[in-house]
Amino acid sequence: MKYDEYEMLELFEDEPVVMIDYQTGMFMYSKDDDHGFHLLLTMSVHESKCSVSLSYKHFKGLIFNFDLEDISQIKGENDRLKILGNDDNTEVEISFKPHFSLKKVRL
Repeated sequence: MKYDEYEMLELFEDEPVVMIDYQTGMFMYSKDDDHGFHLLLTMSVHESKCSVSLSYKHFKGLIFNFDLEDISQIKGENDRLKILGNDDNTEVEISFKPHFSLKKVRL
């Protein structure tokens, strides 16, 4: 799975949390918006897997959570997170501004 660390840094405005150690290729990115929503992206680079979840501070539980496999690339551009499958089609697109919104899902 390909991704650009600088695109992720710009989109999430923070460094990832390294799970276990850097060589395992498992990272966690998160971002909170001004309305109390929390977006979490976990990725396993070597396994080509990731998961995305959205929660809200005044809501117990998750609004959505899904796991994706066979991911070829994760892009962060124009305030959007794009997750592409092995056929290079967009599986998921999440806009970050003006608020988090799920634009496209092909699960």
